[in-house]
Amino acid sequence: MGESRENFDISEDSLNEQDMSAEEFQKYTERMLEIRMLSSPDIRSFDDADSYSERLTNNFRRIGELAAENRKMLKQKLYPQLESDENPDEQLREDLYDFADTLVTVAGETNDYENLDLPIAAMVSDKLMERAEESGDISELIRQMDEHIAIYYSLSNTIARVTSQPQIFEKFNEKGLEIGYRFLRMLDKDFFLTIPDEESRETVLINARFMTAFYESCCDEESNRKNLEILDRMLEIADDPFYIEAVPDYNWAYNRFRIYEYYMQCTEISNLRGFNKEQLQHICDRSEEMAGFCETDPEYFKIINGYDFFPIHLIRCRYLAGRMEREAYWKELVRVYKNRDKNDLSIDGAYFNIVIPLDLICMLDPGNFTAEEGRLLEEIYTNICAYLFRFPSGGILSYIMGYFTNLIERYVEVPSGISFESFIIQCLAAIHPPTYIHSRMVGQIAERLTYHLLRKSPELFIGSEFGMSVDEITAGRDGIAHYAYHAGLCHDFGKICIIDTIFVYGRNLLDYEFSIIKSHPTIGAELLKKHDSTKRYADVALGHHKWYNDEGGYPGDFKTVDSPVKTIIDIVQCADCMDAATDSVGRSYSRGKTLDEFMEELKKGSSTRYAPWLHELLEDPKVHADVEFLLTEGRQSNYRETYNLLKDVKDREQV
Repeated sequence: MGESRENFDISEDSLNEQDMSAEEFQKYTERMLEIRMLSSPDIRSFDDADSYSERLTNNFRRIGELAAENRKMLKQKLYPQLESDENPDEQLREDLYDFADTLVTVAGETNDYENLDLPIAAMVSDKLMERAEESGDISELIRQMDEHIAIYYSLSNTIARVTSQPQIFEKFNEKGLEIGYRFLRMLDKDFFLTIPDEESRETVLINARFMTAFYESCCDEESNRKNLEILDRMLEIADDPFYIEAVPDYNWAYNRFRIYEYYMQCTEISNLRGFNKEQLQHICDRSEEMAGFCETDPEYFKIINGYDFFPIHLIRCRYLAGRMEREAYWKELVRVYKNRDKNDLSIDGAYFNIVIPLDLICMLDPGNFTAEEGRLLEEIYTNICAYLFRFPSGGILSYIMGYFTNLIERYVEVPSGISFESFIIQCLAAIHPPTYIHSRMVGQIAERLTYHLLRKSPELFIGSEFGMSVDEITAGRDGIAHYAYHAGLCHDFGKICIIDTIFVYGRNLLDYEFSIIKSHPTIGAELLKKHDSTKRYADVALGHHKWYNDEGGYPGDFKTVDSPVKTIIDIVQCADCMDAATDSVGRSYSRGKTLDEFMEELKKGSSTRYAPWLHELLEDPKVHADVEFLLTEGRQSNYRETYNLLKDVKDREQV
């Protein structure tokens, strides 16, 4: 599940069923919403662990039915329409516009917005942009450009986290920048006056400002220069009588506030984008201007969304520009963090619970922090785990994940504190319980297979990692089995950075989504390499989707045969496939295979996909019984443990 790509083949039968209706779009949206709720049911609605696993089983059966309806609608209705050379009529254009808008801005559980299906929204918007270009109607074009830039910003912002797939990010970011620069060109005074209505002129002004957001993930000198030049121009426009007269009802005070805010946001995550000293001074000057500007009407500005972030943005800009001492900045960040609302699950709450800690972590020297700083780190990591457990699966998860990914990339292990492995596994439990359970299962299966293989064929483990003789391997048997367990537990850590794509249950993955999924071994290995406590497991994470003979699987440039832990990679690869194939509770739309059925798969793939000794190992009655126990009682135990973990968090919320 989750690794099947969308089939764009369009049959003759499907071409005869192109009639679309608003009702079909609404049903697709309703099914996607239902799938989102079914995949992450509220733990408080269950009486016990058994009812939790039973409900998940039924939920995923239902998800399978809903996904089948979605695939049918997409293949027989929507894709043919989008592939057609004919322009949709006016009513269908409006229905498609509303459909794309709903997929982007459907209300979430916290009354913020969640992205329900951005890739499909982008495909629809691409089609509507073609029609708007051909229409000759400037107002229609501007309206569609407005929708288009919002969709592509959300897409590029999500994919920016997948650093191993820069070409995908660049594709979407370039499309967004292209539209942004078109908005900027529309500000040419001669052209601006040809825009027939004030609403469209306002849309141009808003998006000419907003387009600088596409530079957020572009950490290069040229992008930084362009970003500031555009913001400078937008400030000049805000003072130009020509534009003020052309759009007299526009909220120019709000516009200026947002421009200043964009300057200040340039330095997020301790100037990750790398603005130079001169640019930091310029940004700080603008920040100081904003402080004075907000004093002109404090009652108005205090009610604007985002004003609460302004004091933090301001002191960060002052610190980075050298106008505030590190100690004073640190103390102020700590004060703000200590006074946050731990239960605020809105965008504001996420900022103070996730972003402020990230700023604090960025200020630390990982190899030289004080005992006081170490205690604060422990507090931060504990609190973030607790916060994520409270957070709804929908809502503004994508907003959180952008900052959260930066946080885990900068994770600092504190001696005798929360290890990186423990932190990530807890976060997986909070964000996506099925992946957490799968990770535990793979670890447990890998440990058992390793234990039995050590008993039967210890020579398979001889190498630089575990020992150079059978005697050394035998003496270190417990340590090797322990290694296999933790390697299995960590094998899918890369998924935490792309969890949005893992959530795609309602249809087959598009090709680029599949490429993102395929990047998780590389992402996971890079994360594990950052820490002495986990770098031993990096090869296993990198190779767990490679075939035994290195002729299939991914990533293509990694050869497991060259790894000193080749045997453990083969064991974890088998354990990963075994759990996915046999789980009929929280990862499958249909009945999972039995162990014997999976063994037939092992036999067919022996010496190609799977190690040749795996099938023989599992034919041993003792090994078979041991693994069978893990796949039945052991799996139920893992679901029970997960239920108790989640319920304990929810119960503590009520206290």
